[in-house]
Amino acid sequence: MKRYILGAAAGAMALSATAFFLSGRDTATAPEPRHAAQSASITVNVVTPAPGTFDRAIAATGTVMPRDELIIGSDASGVRLVEVLAEVGTVVRKGQLLARADDSQLRTQLAQHEALVKQAEVELTQARANLERAEKLKDSGVYSIETYQTRKTAADAAAAKLELAIAQRRELEVKIGHTRVYAPAAGVISKKSATVGAVVQPGIEMFRMIREGELEWLAELPSHSISTVRPGTRARIALDDGNSVEGKVRIVAPTMDAATRNGLVHVTLPKDARLKSGAHARGEILMSNAQALALPEASVLARDGFPFVYVVGPDNVARLAKVETGARQRGYVEIVSGVTADSRVVSTGAGFVKDGDLVRVSPQSPRVADAGGRS
Repeated sequence: MKRYILGAAAGAMALSATAFFLSGRDTATAPEPRHAAQSASITVNVVTPAPGTFDRAIAATGTVMPRDELIIGSDASGVRLVEVLAEVGTVVRKGQLLARADDSQLRTQLAQHEALVKQAEVELTQARANLERAEKLKDSGVYSIETYQTRKTAADAAAAKLELAIAQRRELEVKIGHTRVYAPAAGVISKKSATVGAVVQPGIEMFRMIREGELEWLAELPSHSISTVRPGTRARIALDDGNSVEGKVRIVAPTMDAATRNGLVHVTLPKDARLKSGAHARGEILMSNAQALALPEASVLARDGFPFVYVVGPDNVARLAKVETGARQRGYVEIVSGVTADSRVVSTGAGFVKDGDLVRVSPQSPRVADAGGRS
């Protein structure tokens, strides 16, 4: 009996010890609520995506060229330039004198022909007076028919001689005019080959001028893209300083280059575009506008080649969210998918946040993204 009581007591003690051990193990391994004792690691600003207007565009590259480049020369022959009045970059008006050649010899010849014209006028006056007298006395028998005819012929010859002298004088005046080179239109001198002392010959280029200073961007597009472009479509061309200028499509070339299979789109540029003729420029043809959610560029980060943002939940925990982006313009990014219009996205301080961090939201955070930079 005693042995039985001792065995029962030992079994009870073993069960009690086992229960105590299991109770202690469960207590030690019980999960604690996450962030229960964690404090916010960083203060951030958050924004919610705002609706913005983004351009749908076709990217292109091309060359800046004059819309109309005029080649200026002279029809003078064998005269020497004595004065050149325009340089490259000179803005000129229509009819402005650009260069002058020596015309002293031509003017001497002109003076001689002036004298010949006066002599022919005197001879014509005398011949007509003789003819008039012969006509009055034609029926009296004083002058024979032969004499009358001779005087009439002399008058006609004198008239022809005068016309010839006047024509020769006019020819010399034209030659003297050719010694002056004038701007055929208003514009900017883009090239100068005229130099003082050079002998002018017909057909020799002396200046090149960009009419009205108008430049164009000749954008190259493949056939599948150029077919959608129409005159009047807006275009945006990038400048070297990071800014851009806008122009409009003037014409779409009707042919394609057989070697590159590209066609040209002529885009008219504003006069203050700060682009030079011959420069290579990149830009885009703006086909249409679309409404989309926009976030500041500072909010969108990249990891492994993919864009993502940090979205702050109701518990102020920042979670990494992969997003799909679209166009970028004026400091804002088009968000195609990944967040909604009421998502709280980390803006200032996004680069210091890690996935799962508890953050403190600054009370100065803007309610929505300022999409004022949209077009």
